[in-house]
Amino acid sequence: MHDIIRKAAGIFEEHVEKMVLGIVGLVCLWLLVTRVLFSPNVVEYDNKKFSPAAIDPYINNQAAELKTQLSQKPEPKEPYKSRLNNLISPDDPVRKGIWGNLQKGFVGLFDSTIKGIDTNVYLPLPVHSTAEMGAKRKYTLPVIGKVSGVTVEHVRAVAYVPTEEINEQNAYETAEHEPNDVDLVTVEAKFDAAGLYDKFHRKFVSEVENEEWIDPCLAEPVFAAVQLQRQEMLNDGSWSFWQDLPRSKVEHYRDMFEIIEEVDELPLGGIKVRLLQFDTHDVRTNLLQPKAYQIASAEEEWFPPSLHKGFLEQLKKEKMEEKREAREAEREQEQESDDRRNRRTDTRVGTGGRAGGRLEGLGGAMGLFGGGTRTRRSPTDRRTDRGRLTDGRGAIESRSTRRRGRDDRETERERLLRNTEAEKEPSIGDFYDELDKISIARKADLSKLREPLVFWAHDDTVEPEKSYRYRIRLGVFNPIAGTNQLSEQDSWLKDKVILWSEFSDITEPVDIPAKIYMFARDIQEAAKTVTVQVCKYMLGYWYSEDFAVRQGEVIGKVVESESAEPEPIGRRRLAPTKATDEVIEPDRIDYNTGAVLVDSVRVNDWTGEKSLRQRIYYDMLYSYDGTNIEHMPVESRNWPTELLAKFNQIKREQREPKEPLRDWNSRLAGSGTQRAMGRDIYEGVGLYREADGFMR
Repeated sequence: MHDIIRKAAGIFEEHVEKMVLGIVGLVCLWLLVTRVLFSPNVVEYDNKKFSPAAIDPYINNQAAELKTQLSQKPEPKEPYKSRLNNLISPDDPVRKGIWGNLQKGFVGLFDSTIKGIDTNVYLPLPVHSTAEMGAKRKYTLPVIGKVSGVTVEHVRAVAYVPTEEINEQNAYETAEHEPNDVDLVTVEAKFDAAGLYDKFHRKFVSEVENEEWIDPCLAEPVFAAVQLQRQEMLNDGSWSFWQDLPRSKVEHYRDMFEIIEEVDELPLGGIKVRLLQFDTHDVRTNLLQPKAYQIASAEEEWFPPSLHKGFLEQLKKEKMEEKREAREAEREQEQESDDRRNRRTDTRVGTGGRAGGRLEGLGGAMGLFGGGTRTRRSPTDRRTDRGRLTDGRGAIESRSTRRRGRDDRETERERLLRNTEAEKEPSIGDFYDELDKISIARKADLSKLREPLVFWAHDDTVEPEKSYRYRIRLGVFNPIAGTNQLSEQDSWLKDKVILWSEFSDITEPVDIPAKIYMFARDIQEAAKTVTVQVCKYMLGYWYSEDFAVRQGEVIGKVVESESAEPEPIGRRRLAPTKATDEVIEPDRIDYNTGAVLVDSVRVNDWTGEKSLRQRIYYDMLYSYDGTNIEHMPVESRNWPTELLAKFNQIKREQREPKEPLRDWNSRLAGSGTQRAMGRDIYEGVGLYREADGFMR
């Protein structure tokens, strides 16, 4: 038996290489047949599926057929036959029956419907250009001048964003909307509108060479456009080319305000119709002072740049004042509670408590040591003694009450004086008043403006983590565009629809902050797992979540809110249209940063300004595109100054209580506004305002 096994093992050892080669050959043959000759890889083309070997012949055949068709001579089509007199054939049986009363051809059909009318009469068509009218007149166009006082401001807030397209038939106020975060940049400038009216009057009325050329209709300037341009800062620190910006998405005249500069590009009606469209109060107001998004945030509001910074300072000041008053009210309540507690304690002492018993025993002892006789007191005597004590305590309490009354009056007097001084200081309501003053919504005649015209434009296309700078200019219609009525020096403006002012100065750069940040908080050295806190700005507030990330994993993910109701994916609760105490919370927050953790590296370096000190820490390496690798130190003590400041700012803002969104078109009402609403003139001490809940 052992010999047989030994012989079999010897045969296997002798032929094992051949068997392996045979198996490998079979596998290669199988791969050749299944993966090459009968490849599963097919290409879909022209609604058919082809193997890699069959696709090229098919395309070659199509190319050959197309080449053959292109080399052939074109086949002539059937020549056109006039239907003027042959619309109905004379041999048509229908003509002999129902249509027998019609004359032959198209003219017969035309005459049958308007019989007796001369069809050779043509109605006059409107003239597209006024070149033929008043060609002998010659005018010199006014110089528009330049805009001044350009300022820029960025507002980030929750606003009511339309969920459907806004146009002239569907205004922003009537469209469907939802609360969402908005980054809005507003560029404001000033322009001498009264001077412009004077220039037009001089060029077309008072300074014309011939009295017959005087045309008061041309002497009224019509504003045509507000052009806003921006540059974007590139990665190398340089600036891009100037880019024209569209009107904001909430403007219903957005299409009408599209800039057209050449006469040939004007729609039907030419410059005359354009002048009539823009020379209305509503169009002029929306062109020069367009409405912004309706702000829903409880602690933000849109104002022009010249007012917004002051508004934020005043809002911060009033918030601090409200907190101070709340602390004072809390201290007063605590003081009142202590006074009531002390009065109750004093009352127990004066009415014969344990302290009274001790006083009575002490009196007996004194009588005994003084040689007097100790007598038993009756209940009546004891009540009389307690009455004396009570009367004394009552006198003390009466004096204390009067003193507290004087203190309360002094406190109230100081409070009234503070309110009087506060009414003289700026309040939030004053900023709304200033906005009303510069608004042209109630000014029908801009030629009578005593102050420069304030106009602005919005940019709602900015992106987070980018920097921009702007310039702006104002355009007025050329009332004689497309005519031959220009003087020789202005002949080059013949086909120009808009007369532009000079561009304003370039604004300061506007930095749009990011909406998502990540901070490397901690690391598990053994597992090389980094704890990254991702902060996301959403619906006006910051939200944070910690993620344990390993090498090769994406930092951040979508997190469902704990308080979220079960709703279909992608749906969000809308904000109420009326004031409510409900705080709108997002159903889900997307913390995905788009960055992948590459590695965590141990670093040993030196830090410090005056005295160097060694530090050992880990550096988190991550990448957004797989090519460029960025790094961030782990633990807050190793973060750069800007990163640590941003982290502290986010944490500070997170501690602030969340407030409900404001309803549509509501205004902020701080303490200053409330005082302004209830302004009563009062003097002296003791006069209280009903608005504050006090009476005399």
